[in-house]
Order: sequence, then C-alpha cells, then structure tokens
Amino acid sequence: MEARRQPRSRFTMPQPCCKRKKTSADWGKRKQQDIKSMHPDREIAMRRLLAAFVCVLSLSSHAAMPQDRSLVRICDDGDEWPPFTYYRRVDGKPTQEIAGYSVEVISAILNKHGIPFQINLPPWKRCLGSIEAGESYVMALSASKNPDRERRFLFSQPYYQTHYYVFYAKNRFPQGLRLDSQADLNRYRLGGIKGYAYSNLAAVDKDKMTRAASYPELVKMMKAGRLDLFAEDVEVMAGLASIGALDVINDPAVGRLPLPGANANPFHMIFSRKNPRGEALRQLVDAELETMRRSGQLARLLAKYVKR
Repeated sequence: MEARRQPRSRFTMPQPCCKRKKTSADWGKRKQQDIKSMHPDREIAMRRLLAAFVCVLSLSSHAAMPQDRSLVRICDDGDEWPPFTYYRRVDGKPTQEIAGYSVEVISAILNKHGIPFQINLPPWKRCLGSIEAGESYVMALSASKNPDRERRFLFSQPYYQTHYYVFYAKNRFPQGLRLDSQADLNRYRLGGIKGYAYSNLAAVDKDKMTRAASYPELVKMMKAGRLDLFAEDVEVMAGLASIGALDVINDPAVGRLPLPGANANPFHMIFSRKNPRGEALRQLVDAELETMRRSGQLARLLAKYVKR
C-alpha cells in the first residue's frame, strides 16, 4: 500500500515554550563573547574560570561512566618488595597474606569503587611479561620508569619514592668507601638483581653488573668476594630487615652510605597497553591517587611503613 503523503507544513518561528534548551556549549560560547569585551586582567581571570568549569564538566562525565566490576588480577615481584609488597609473617614465617603500603593503596582505590581484585607475587619477569601481553595480569603495583618500559606499559603518576644507598663488605673496604658521584661505581664490581631497571643509575654501566636472582643471593655473592658492592633502595633493605627476611641494615659485616648524586627513585603502578581495561584502570588510579594525596591519606599510609 502506498504510504500516505504528509501535508506540507509551513515554516513558523518557534514559540517561547518550544525554544531549544541551552547546553553547557552554548554557555561557553556566550562567555567567550563576553570575555572578549573585558579588561585584559579580568579577561585572564575569566578564561581561567571558564577552563576550570570545562574541566569539572569533563571529570563529571568521566565519573558518570559505568566501571567494569569484573575481577582485576594484579601481580608484583615474587621476591617481595617490603614495605610496599610482602608476605605477612607469623612467628617469623611467611603466610599467604600479601600486605604492605602498595597493597593498602590499591585496596582503598578498588574497594571504593566496588571492584574485586586479586594480588599474586610471581617471578618479576613473568609478571611483566603477562601484563605486556595483556594476558593473566592487567597491572603491577611498583615499577620505575625507563624508555623501554614506557613503550611497553602505561604508567600511573608516582605514589612513593625510594633512595639509593651503597652497601659493601667491610672486610674488603675496612676504611669505608669514598664516592663523589654515582659514576664512581664503575670503578668497582657492581651487583644488582636480575630484571631490575635501576633507572636512576644513569651514569652506571648496567651491562657490566653482576646480577643475582634475589637479595639474599646478592648479599651472599658480595660476602664471598664475587662482587664489591651494590646500590639498592634503603627503604626496601630496611623493609626486608623488618619482616625478618634479610637484615643488611644491622649486619656488622656490611657497611652502607648514601649514593652521591642520585635522585630519589619514583615508583608507579603500571598497566597493560594491550588489555583494553588497562587504560581505564590507569585513569581511575590516577584520579584516586590525586584525591588521596590532597587529603593526606597517602602520606598517612606511607608513614605506617616507612620511618623517617
């Protein structure tokens, strides 16, 4: 059956009751026109106000987007990274419970949004490989930046930092060490951990490092004379001592001193570039880290684990 023709309508001006509802875009255009006629100083202030308004609208829109509330699988270093991630001890023995500053931070963020998660501590190399491939794990809790990693992963803003100290065997250097810069480390047989980036040791030839599989093995190699010294994060060394895993802080055979010329090491959470959930989690974590930083919550959590 032929469709019935619609009568041709005449164009009429819309009545006041039918006017299109103004949007935030209309408001912005009107304000831009008003701004142009203002005094320069007032114009600058109004432009800043307008930019802040647009930013708030953008954040509100992002916050309104529904979150994926399926399980988030998180990994970190199987050799532990206390006081940031480690197995809680009972009577000096490790349990299956994973604790630490980083665990508390991510728990606060994901629990706030009702997102379930699971943390495992596989070997570090396997953890990174899984995140990069977008397979089992979608994020890790602690990683430093370098150009290679930035190509492979998404990074959150930094949420804690560590500081390099040099540790050495006193029987090899009974008079202590004299270091004027981190480049001086190249004069010695330097040790390190396999898979670690040592991003802030820019002046060090890391290809010549003697690498160990774990911190206990690294210290054993140094005491056996297979390497001269190593540079590591003093907060982690203190953390290993506090959980009874390895105590080089109070070991009378081991000396230490701050590494001259080394900046603090910022650490980030990292996310998969290949898993589509990686970017969404990065945005969520960044927004919540900023909120926690402004409220002082991050500083309070860190103070529980790192004593200054």
